[in-house]
Amino acid sequence: MEGGSPLWQNTARATVPLISLCMIVKDEEPWIARCLSSVRAGVDEIIIVDTGSRDRTMDIARSFGATILQFPWKESFGEARNYSLIHATGEWILWMDADEELAVNDALKLRMVSTLQEHKLASVETIHFNGPFRPQADEAYRLAQCRLFRNGEGFHFTGGIHEQLSWPDTYTREDTSTPFQLPVRLFHYGYLQSVTTLKSKHERNLKLLQEAVTDNPNPDPWSLYHIASEYQRVGKYALAFEQVNQAIAASLGQRRLPPSLFYKLKYGCLLAMGSFREGWPGIDKAISLYPDYVDLHLYKGCILMHTDQVEAAISAFEHCLTLGENALHYMVLKGAGTFYPCYYIGNCYELRGMSGESRVWYRRALEYFPSFKEAAEKLAHLEDELQAVEEVPSGVRSFSVPSHRKNSLRCNTTPANAWSVIVMLCKGDGPFSALREWAAKWQPFADQWIVLDGGIGADADKLASVLSAHVLPLPSDEEQSQLWGRLEGVLTSPHVLWLNPYEEVREEDREALSAMKTSQASPYSMFSLNLCLQAGEVEQEHWEVERNRLAVREAVLGCNPIIGELIAIPEDIRRSNTRKIKLIISKGDYRLWQLDLQDQQDQQGLQVQQVRVE
Repeated sequence: MEGGSPLWQNTARATVPLISLCMIVKDEEPWIARCLSSVRAGVDEIIIVDTGSRDRTMDIARSFGATILQFPWKESFGEARNYSLIHATGEWILWMDADEELAVNDALKLRMVSTLQEHKLASVETIHFNGPFRPQADEAYRLAQCRLFRNGEGFHFTGGIHEQLSWPDTYTREDTSTPFQLPVRLFHYGYLQSVTTLKSKHERNLKLLQEAVTDNPNPDPWSLYHIASEYQRVGKYALAFEQVNQAIAASLGQRRLPPSLFYKLKYGCLLAMGSFREGWPGIDKAISLYPDYVDLHLYKGCILMHTDQVEAAISAFEHCLTLGENALHYMVLKGAGTFYPCYYIGNCYELRGMSGESRVWYRRALEYFPSFKEAAEKLAHLEDELQAVEEVPSGVRSFSVPSHRKNSLRCNTTPANAWSVIVMLCKGDGPFSALREWAAKWQPFADQWIVLDGGIGADADKLASVLSAHVLPLPSDEEQSQLWGRLEGVLTSPHVLWLNPYEEVREEDREALSAMKTSQASPYSMFSLNLCLQAGEVEQEHWEVERNRLAVREAVLGCNPIIGELIAIPEDIRRSNTRKIKLIISKGDYRLWQLDLQDQQDQQGLQVQQVRVE
């Protein structure tokens, strides 16, 4: 054991510290200094249990005067955390992780526990960020979580992963049901997608959780829930839905009320998959169990809106505003009781053709959250319509019905120019680093990514995690007819762009593509991208072949990646309603594609022309 005296420690209380901070860590160099800096003014002792760090984590911890304990990793976070409790000497114990920090000036508020006489537990408001890269106020969940408890009372942690604080057997429900809530905010960054990718959290968590339930006739419902949550986090919503249903069944089998989080995850998965009709009317049963849980009412409104029950949807969203979002004994989506329902009510009025009312509600959403991008875009578009009526070409359909993207609720009404990008990954398409670099070039065009896994395996999941993408396995040749139906189940945007890895677009064409993307209205239902199959240094000529790669979603009949005509479009649209743009295929693919053209151009009816490179 190593130790030191914290520089901020009050010597008058040195023999009986008020608060001991207990943490378990491993290779937390990027985060631990921020964490300890935020909390050190409010605690008297820091206990760090290290399970095998190989970076500078321990050196940084020592600089904060921490007591450092080495503990061999035993595949159990609960055991490691309990080891830290043994060495804590404070009257109260605060537990945190290295990827967390307290809000500025909140550390000293922890010391309010010195005034508590009857309470044995205290909670703080935890704000869990869950966006792609950096913390965003509207991409977070809030929860009042017990983070402080009296030392020496028998509190301990159970569970190998996602460990939970457990009470002594002698405690009654009254002892633990109403912890004192401190006016303290704790920010958790560990489930930002950029952090989970860096730390490989998903793979680690899933392995430990599956080991806990394998061959167990009575699996712990929380373990099943956390497996579902891991699948949901990487966009595998069907697997998440299956697992959370098992968690609910396990709870009921043990004659226990399934926790509210189970139902939140269940209906969140249905929304993410676009399975709106499957969510109605079952969600009312969940609401009857948790009538003040605003997130469930928000989900209900989305389900009603997508099943053409617009009046009932408006009523559900209005009820969200009545409930607000401060019932923090639930995990509450930021905005669930404020700007999201206002935004969706605006969506509903748009569906009814009442643009004036829509503008009112979009403005109200922006009053709650001025940086709400989607509400601002919708409002700007409606206000532009007041200035001039745009001529819409005959035969072009309007795709204003909102659709649900991932588990973020903000884009239920996608802009008219939104694109879903589908990329098919096969064996040999790696490495992951090259795929990530390639995908970054297409990121400006992608409002949604979908990854088809044609056998690349782990790299498909890694890329999907970085892109917040859905992952679907590529079906066999015999199942190609079902692929489009499966894709429609997760598509959220009115336009579809199909790519293969490493395909790039020329700079001048990139500008044209950007102009197409940002235009609010287009006379085209399909955009045929001419693939330029370059021979490079082999010979001074290349092939061009017309492929259907970008189309209005509702004009698509199907797709078949095996034969290369990836998106099937009606012939009348292909002849009369097409915009062409050149897409450059990497030089390394030339030989394969040249053979395909020679062998299949007649059978596929492709228009191929040989052109000279200037």
